Amino acid sequence: MPTAAHAGTALFLKRWLRRPLAVGAVMPSGRWLTQAMARTTLAALGDRPGHVIELGAGTGEVTRALLAAGIAADRLAVIERDPELVAFLRRYIAGPKIIEGDAARLPQLLAAHGIRQVGAIVSSLPLLSLPADVVTGIVEGVFQTLPADGALVQFTYGPSPPVPKALRESLGLAGGRSRRIWRNVPPAVVWTFTRSPRRA
Repeated sequence: MPTAAHAGTALFLKRWLRRPLAVGAVMPSGRWLTQAMARTTLAALGDRPGHVIELGAGTGEVTRALLAAGIAADRLAVIERDPELVAFLRRYIAGPKIIEGDAARLPQLLAAHGIRQVGAIVSSLPLLSLPADVVTGIVEGVFQTLPADGALVQFTYGPSPPVPKALRESLGLAGGRSRRIWRNVPPAVVWTFTRSPRRA
């Protein structure tokens, strides 16, 4: 019987071979990156009430890190559009609300599942490889959902911010980044996006 980690790696690779641009990486995020994502999310959340929403959970590596960092399972809601990955998450991760759906419809998805208050959003979606209109829909939905002082935590492998400059400017977003996490394969950066004070 394969462990969750082995089964997750095999499934992730299979999904990447089918749709590399939609998946964005050959392997699931490593523990150095997932721990950085969890720490950054906790810092962004602070003492703000509401759910933590995870976009693009894949095989649940960031989900597990969020739970290990102290996010209560009943406070975590996971959005994943791939039915095979949703089935995997429901089999191997107990506790969080796992929602099958498109992150570009985030406000509607959360409303349909009775989630009315959101404290922070963390994303593993490959924004740099998605079509521009899809990225716009996702990021606009995120900031429609978040409170005025809420944050989006997003990682990227690329040298540029994962939210394009024109979109940041149109939404009045400011971005801050971590140091590059060289131990991850490939090396990654964790970004935090918030509304600029004048737009909040």
